[in-house]
Amino acid sequence: QQAEKALAGRLQGLEEQHRLPAGKLQGAVVVAGSASGELLAVVGGRESAYAGFNRALDALRPIGSLIKPVIYLTALMRPREYNLVTPLKDEPVSIRGANGKVWSPENFDRLSHGEVPLHTALANSYNQATVQLGMQLGLEPVLELLRSLGVTRPVERLPSLLLGALELSPLEVTQLYQTLAAGGFYSPLRAIREVQAGDGASLQRYPLTVHQSVPAAPVYLLNRNLQEVVSGGTGRGLSRFLSKGFNVAGKTGTTDNLRDSWFAGYTGDMVAVVWVGRDDNSPAGLTGSAGALQVWGDMMRRLQPAPLGLPKPDSVETL
Repeated sequence: QQAEKALAGRLQGLEEQHRLPAGKLQGAVVVAGSASGELLAVVGGRESAYAGFNRALDALRPIGSLIKPVIYLTALMRPREYNLVTPLKDEPVSIRGANGKVWSPENFDRLSHGEVPLHTALANSYNQATVQLGMQLGLEPVLELLRSLGVTRPVERLPSLLLGALELSPLEVTQLYQTLAAGGFYSPLRAIREVQAGDGASLQRYPLTVHQSVPAAPVYLLNRNLQEVVSGGTGRGLSRFLSKGFNVAGKTGTTDNLRDSWFAGYTGDMVAVVWVGRDDNSPAGLTGSAGALQVWGDMMRRLQPAPLGLPKPDSVETL
């Protein structure tokens, strides 16, 4: 109920605030237990009682910058080469595709920021630094890590993947981020624990299945970095909704021409993903922080989740 209220109320407010056509914005919300992977809420649109198309399950949308933590985690899994302060070049990059066309991505602010530490590049979602890093790592390791984190959909091996040119549903994004929230332990998302007969006898159980798909140390470092996204990066707008010093990790996502607005984040007990956009794929006019983050923050303000705790693995050394 709180997820439904946050989505419907914020979409109406966003339309009024940004002078958007009334009733055209749509959205979806998925909330799961960060450790268990149990689905706690699925909201398929602003009219929650509508029995038709469920955007949370079936809307495939480009995920934009939500892909970036996967790239930076790929780097952090090579500790001899990369750590949170490794310098990256945020400068123009051009890549010629097989069709001969040249791809030259820009940062959202249209600026290049020179040499920046790895953690700063992710916190501020710099496109050029991310593409530079991704091409150094290679596309195949990024694709392999996507699969380890729970993405089963076929993904094209193109450089534009590094800026989120793949389409996933909000449910699939939740699976990806749930593995990060659980410290690298993969649990298939589930909505059913057990099927019982009328007398309560168990007919079928669906036990929790968990396996460590990503080493704990690099995930810990990434999660520290995703806290920085919220405390001082593109997700800092959450401070309007959460108490000062409340620990949460998250990532904003925005696609070309402001068509899709995303926010994925997790607390100590919940992982949640919000998508905001338009069904006709025309521009919604909202960045991830201006749109989906507002819904996410309002929902978490209502739910009052536990703060995120990040116990440091023994294999991580700090200065």
